[in-house]
Amino acid sequence: MRRPPVSDIVLAVGGLVATVVEASLAEHYGWSWYVVVVVLVHAGLSAALLVRHIWRRTSFVATYLLLAALAAVIAVVPYNLGVSPMILCAPLSLYVVARHEPYRWGAAALLLGVAGTFVSPLHRLPGGLPTFWVPAMVLVLLGVYLWATGRRRTEVAYQRQLDAALAEREREASFRVAQAQADERARIARELHDIVAHSLAVVQVQASTGLALGTADAQRDALGNVRDASRAALAEVRSLVRGLRDAPTTRASDATRPGGPAAGAASADATSAEADPTAVSGDLSRLRRLARTARDAGVDLDAHLPDDATLAAWQDAWPASVRLTVLRVVQEGLTNVLKHGGDRPRARLGVAASGERVRVEIANDRRASGGEPGYGLVGLRERVTLAGGVLEAGPDADGFRLTATIPVPQASGSPARPRPEEAR
Repeated sequence: MRRPPVSDIVLAVGGLVATVVEASLAEHYGWSWYVVVVVLVHAGLSAALLVRHIWRRTSFVATYLLLAALAAVIAVVPYNLGVSPMILCAPLSLYVVARHEPYRWGAAALLLGVAGTFVSPLHRLPGGLPTFWVPAMVLVLLGVYLWATGRRRTEVAYQRQLDAALAEREREASFRVAQAQADERARIARELHDIVAHSLAVVQVQASTGLALGTADAQRDALGNVRDASRAALAEVRSLVRGLRDAPTTRASDATRPGGPAAGAASADATSAEADPTAVSGDLSRLRRLARTARDAGVDLDAHLPDDATLAAWQDAWPASVRLTVLRVVQEGLTNVLKHGGDRPRARLGVAASGERVRVEIANDRRASGGEPGYGLVGLRERVTLAGGVLEAGPDADGFRLTATIPVPQASGSPARPRPEEAR
């Protein structure tokens, strides 16, 4: 059971004081039946005041019935008992009902209170005072009703605003979670495409070469290259799975952080690489292995890559998202060369940093030759855009050029500008 508020306790104590005063009438008139009834009515009204916020309807009904009983007793008493201050229980009960109960209860309380005023003990006052007190009581009841309903409308409007704001926040949170989930699916699709498509392209070329040549040495070399490509792909898949398992909740939580879903998706690429510092997906030394794999697959590749010291400095200074994006651009470009470069593909690869940006360029001497369009460039463009960079891909003279410019956050003590050298 709830405890009554302090205001109701104070009113109930005041009602008990009035009850004691009414009981003192017995010293003048004796303990007649009407004195006993008046005292009991006062005690009941005091109890109704105490619980008017706990049992609102019950207290309202009891208050009006007790006031009606008090008016009836006073009407039949042969002398004037005066007007008790307990008639104020009517507006007090009206306020609670009009404030918290349905509107029909408040309207009924107002009408009953006004009707009761015209048969109340106020008509028994001497000296013509009823002509003043009856309208005054009606105005009091009407003012209390308007005050209570006004406060109620204000509270209802405020609560509706709160509910609307809460619903809007829930819809926004649901949208962000859904967007984060969509970004996560797109991120996983990009990772799987970049890992599997490149490796399978190498495997396909090597297997076709081994089958075409038919010699034992050619088959041995082809199988060795297939083994190396599949081993690298398996390592990257394991790295991706490890990153997803180690941080399964960071993707959705990114949706509620400042920066929105796009920022969450951008950080997701970094999470998979940062989950394991040794993960091959963020190791810039793979640039040389990618170039070597492309040459082993038959690409006449002219690669201009930084020296080992510069790559090591980049590895220490650059965030994983930038390193991973550079690797994926090179990987996707070389994969396209293998798939669309013809029987004797030729390509140029360059990776260089200037100021706060790194530029990756892969040029194929032959235009793309047919084939069903895939999602490689789509995912690559998404990845570069999320990293804050720009990707340009399209025909160039008699070939195809892929260029990515990616911003590199500069930290204190970052390495000096690299000196690229030709990787042979």
